[in-house]
This record gives sequence, structure tokens and C-alpha cells, in this order.
Amino acid sequence: MPEPIYIFAGGGTGGHLFPALAVAGRLLEMHPAARVVFACSDRPMDRRILSPTAHVVVPQPVRPLPRGPRGWWGFLSGWTQAGRLAADLVRDLRPAAVFGLGGFAAVPVTRAAARRGIRTCLLSIDALPGLANRYLARRVDVIFAQFESTVKAYGAGGGKVRVVGLPVRADLAGADRAQARKHFGLRARRKTLLVMAGSQGAANINRALAALGGELEALGKSWQILHLAGPGKLQEVQGDWQQAGVHHVAMEFCEHMDLAYAAADIALCRAGASTVGELAATGTPAVLMPYPYHRDQQQRHNAVGLVSAGAAVMVTDACDPQANAEALRSSLLEIMRDPPRLKAMRDAARLSSRPDAAAEIARWLAG
Repeated sequence: MPEPIYIFAGGGTGGHLFPALAVAGRLLEMHPAARVVFACSDRPMDRRILSPTAHVVVPQPVRPLPRGPRGWWGFLSGWTQAGRLAADLVRDLRPAAVFGLGGFAAVPVTRAAARRGIRTCLLSIDALPGLANRYLARRVDVIFAQFESTVKAYGAGGGKVRVVGLPVRADLAGADRAQARKHFGLRARRKTLLVMAGSQGAANINRALAALGGELEALGKSWQILHLAGPGKLQEVQGDWQQAGVHHVAMEFCEHMDLAYAAADIALCRAGASTVGELAATGTPAVLMPYPYHRDQQQRHNAVGLVSAGAAVMVTDACDPQANAEALRSSLLEIMRDPPRLKAMRDAARLSSRPDAAAEIARWLAG
């Protein structure tokens, strides 16, 4: 009997790929002979995340919906090529099932598989599904969601939704704190503020933090900063903190997020769906600054669960460094000065975790 093949369709950001890798890991634990093929986007981030793995990777020339008329030719050309590639891939590999990871890069292969009657499921980790997920919802067999509010967001398609939480790697919450500090060159007796600008690089977060330099220096005897600046932002961030009186470790991208979370006492970050789920899984308190440019304010909806549970505080990104710094003075800095509140937030974060999502999705894929 030939080894079963599963296509994981999607990518473009770590938020789509890291949960997928968690599911792939559980699937291969259940069926070691299986093979997982990633039909991802052709963005450098996908290559960076997937290259260290043993999975077969097939980049697609698919593009997100353009914001203006100048991008339409590339968009249509990419989708035409991706559609042909998807049809050939599904026909040649004959997958046992296809796992749509959500977002624009999930569409061609998931749609092609559904048309051929192959079992398909969709990962919908944002509280409010985007255009691509709403399109695919009518075609897939099952939708796996992180938030209860997502059921209503799909309207008539809500009956397909199973709320399982965010798939996270089994080892994400199990790293040793002392090992983590040593790995990053952090001081053993200081608490750590983990700043995550995200795979797309949140310049507003980086600049707001720089505007708080003086106040953070005053906490330098008891706190330090582990700063994931985002692609292309490292030099700017290092320049901001070169003369700072607080221990500051910066990098563009972290390939060992289990260690980053293990080192963290609190995080400052966006409220991407994957990030919110990982904060809960690792019991990491957070100050969330949702991405401000989404028309539907998607990340604000993602943040609601952790905020309501007392595990996080949400501040508005005013798109101005000084205004954002002022907001962080009355949120982030107050929490950093209040150990009992920090502990209460950590306990609340742990209670918000749903650790079985990856296994539940893998069981469905395995049939």
C-alpha cells in the first residue's frame, strides 16, 4: 500500500505556517510513513521557515488581492499559473487529504482538491475570517477554528466549524528557562520583556519602544529586553538601543520561539491569531498592540479572549511613536513594576490554553 500524502496548502506568514508545522508533527507521529507536502507562497519568509524541515516544499506564484489597479496584472498572472500548478499537483500526488492553512495561498490547491472530491479542511485561526477563508468555507468539509466567535462569523457555514484552539508544537511550552537565557545571552537574574515585531516587522512597536528608552533604562537593574525586530529592521533597532542603560538583545527573526517564550516574563506584540494562541499555550502575559490598518480591525477581535481572561492588556496603535509610548507608560511599564499583577496575568494566560488542537486536526486528516 503506497504511503499516504497530505498537502498543506498556504503560507505567506509565520502565522499560517507555524500552526501547520505543529499539525504536521502530530500527523507524522500517528503515521510515520506519511508524507507532508507544503504548497506555500513564494515569499522569502516561507522558505526561511520551511527550509530547515524535512517536508517537500512547492512554492506557488499566487499573490494577495492588490490594493490598487497597478497590481492587477501580476495578481491575475500569478493566480492563473498557481491554478494550473494546483491542478497538476493534486492530480499527480493524489493526496489522502488537503489541509488549507487559511489566507490567499491556501486557495488554489484547496479548491482544486475539493473539485476532485478529495477530503479538505480549513484552518481559520483569526476571530474574523478573511476573504480567502470565506471563499473556501463553501468548498471544504470542515473548518477548524481558534475562537468561539468564529462560528457566527461564518454565518450559514457555521455548522462546519469545530472550535479547537490554535495548533502549537508540543515542545513550545516545555523549554528550560535557564537554557533559554543562556541561548540568547540574557542575564540570569533579570526579568525579560519579549518584544515581537512579527514576521512582517511592526515598525510602530519598535519606535514606540525606543521612545520609552529613558523609562526602560530606569528598570534596567531588574529587567532586560529580547527584541525580535522583524526582517530588515535589525540595524535600526540596534541603533536605537546602542547607548541604552538596559541589557538589550536584538535579532531579525527567531528560529527558536520555544526558548523565546521560556525566557519571557511579559511580551509586547501585535495580536495576530497565531501569536495570541502561542501566548496562551506558553502562559505568557502580554500587552497587545493590534495592527491598526485592517478595515475590520481583525486583530482587536483576536485579542478579546486574552484580555477578557485577564491575561493581556490591549492598547491602540495610534501610528505615532510618542502617542504609543504614552499608552505603554500606563500599561506595559505599570505591569513591569507590579510583580503580583504579572503573576496573576501569567496564571490567567495558562488557563486560556487549549493544548489538543494539533492532535485533533491530525486525527481528522488521518481519517
